[in-house]
Amino acid sequence: MNLNGESFGKGLRIKMAELDISTTKLSKITSVSRNTITNAKSGRTKMLQFETLNTLCKSLECTPNDLFK
Repeated sequence: MNLNGESFGKGLRIKMAELDISTTKLSKITSVSRNTITNAKSGRTKMLQFETLNTLCKSLECTPNDLFK
């Protein structure tokens, strides 16, 4: 499995599209900043806290593995 920002960003974009959820809406639901979500979606993030990953996964009803495909 390729564990890099680009693969995570792609997985995050796909999951958000499947649920038809915008960056702004996800930010409001999770209290994760729009900047953090935008950087993660674009693959520019170099580090993501486990707590943030857990929060995103709970809100998107998925596992971290789903986002790193």
